[in-house]
Amino acid sequence: MNSYFVILRYEIFLLFISPATYVSSFYFLSLIGVGFRYFIESFIHTDWILTPLSSITLGLFFGSPALVPFLTMRSLAEEKKLGTLETLNSAPINFTSLVIGKWTACFLFFTTITLLCFLYPLLFTLLFPTQAENLGFDQIESWAGNLFFILSYGATFTAIGIFSSSLTKNQMVAGMLTFTKLTVLIFIMVFNFKTSSSTYYSSNIQDIIYRCFEFLNNGLTSIENFSLGIIKIKTILYQINLTLFFLMLSVLQIERVNR
Repeated sequence: MNSYFVILRYEIFLLFISPATYVSSFYFLSLIGVGFRYFIESFIHTDWILTPLSSITLGLFFGSPALVPFLTMRSLAEEKKLGTLETLNSAPINFTSLVIGKWTACFLFFTTITLLCFLYPLLFTLLFPTQAENLGFDQIESWAGNLFFILSYGATFTAIGIFSSSLTKNQMVAGMLTFTKLTVLIFIMVFNFKTSSSTYYSSNIQDIIYRCFEFLNNGLTSIENFSLGIIKIKTILYQINLTLFFLMLSVLQIERVNR
């Protein structure tokens, strides 16, 4: 446990002194802010079926492929490039603590960016309380649902980034792998949006396959419930399992490399 906190403190320190994370965070927050202002100004002319607060959640969700690679690409790839994994192997630090510590630091930074993005509707509520109330920004359950949704998926996305970083020694390759994987996952979710809930499976094998990839079939459908404050524990537990799965793959990959 001590080794975990040592890794966590070190990784948080590296993230907060890295120019790449600040530059990517600045542009990401700027784009989310511009998008939120445009959405609020044009909301009355749209047929938006979700709560207005979910515009921030969708911005974070679809923008994750542009943010997560900058947070995770150097985590394990840099260790492999510098040859420090062998040194860590001889120290009282196991690879599980190493992977989980690095993932926790990335996820905490992702959480920080998420909370900063939600400052936009909070400031809007403070400056324009009447308009904010009309848009439903005073509904605490909507805030909670949107935060739970994006953080549960953010945990999985950062775990995918850590796994990508464990596959290579090159940071840029790790970043591109993460970007590609997240983009493909989101594309599949969009493609399957509103199409899989009515599908009937006639065999147990088809049903098992469907359940295994349920987050791809119902990923975006879940946001409708979460944005209304209907927090589905099943969805959160599913994302936790996926997060643990990719972290386990990362540990196995690091152990394989250092045999």
